[in-house]
Amino acid sequence: MVPDIADTDSLKEAVKKGFASIVHCDSPQFVPFLMPADQWNAKINYPLIRGTNNVLSAAMNHAGKNGKGGGKRMRVVITSSVTACVPYSNYWEQETFMNYGNYPEHAPEGPFPPSNRPNEKSAWEALANAKFEAMQFTRKFLAESSAASSRLSIVNLMPTLILGHDELAKTTRQFTNGWQSANLWALRHLQGEKVDIKLPSQTVHIDDVARAHTVALDRAFKEFQARKVRTLDLYLSSDEISSGLAFEAQDIVKRDYMDAVNKGWLSLKGEQPVNRIMIQTLPLKTFGFGFAAFEKQINSMLDQFVALKAKEEKN
Repeated sequence: MVPDIADTDSLKEAVKKGFASIVHCDSPQFVPFLMPADQWNAKINYPLIRGTNNVLSAAMNHAGKNGKGGGKRMRVVITSSVTACVPYSNYWEQETFMNYGNYPEHAPEGPFPPSNRPNEKSAWEALANAKFEAMQFTRKFLAESSAASSRLSIVNLMPTLILGHDELAKTTRQFTNGWQSANLWALRHLQGEKVDIKLPSQTVHIDDVARAHTVALDRAFKEFQARKVRTLDLYLSSDEISSGLAFEAQDIVKRDYMDAVNKGWLSLKGEQPVNRIMIQTLPLKTFGFGFAAFEKQINSMLDQFVALKAKEEKN
């Protein structure tokens, strides 16, 4: 594991160990409401592009050498985001429905780099556009290098909001730590907050995202031979059209977590506006397994939260 893909030396040393595949999960961490606009380029866009370039360069150079893993096509799986292909305003503000395989090409407004995009209203939008640019960079990287095109196969995985247990969280504070945690956004109204920011209604279980990464290293790459392409863009989301976080989550709390409500850990008085979005992913067709429904995602998240809360109350 390389904790910082901006560290080119660590990446070079890692690939020397003879890996045949690379999974790139890195992404900038920040508090969106506290980051000034003049920092978006340096702290969001630049790390994404530089990190992606470092990963692809290290993979290409290793794939071209002899030895274990060398001289063969290197498989690269990149964790992107649904916002890389769905326009930002559509994802958060406009109802959007897309059938399987009929995904529009997204181009953010304004020129690049992000510091020259005056229409961006938040760091969230800057991140969405940077995700798009990073994905476009992978295509450009292959198109401009015959060596890269012959040595690399790349899958961009694009999850929607990711919900579920967090194995790194040992406290309720850690569980909801960071504005980029979808668990935090899902829990806000379940703790009584009246949220005024819309959330997209389509989500995905964290276990399905993890499994998709490993499956993509094998199953998805078989499509390269059949379709004669060098990149695949695959969405990760349960195929559900629902009211999602707004109403169904509260129904689940009413059924399964009233004890936590009575103790004041959860609440049924919160409000969460939702933007209905449906991107048909057909995970069984694409990955060979079905994705967990919204109910299981919420149960996974709340089971851990309630258990952590009980432990803290006991201590």
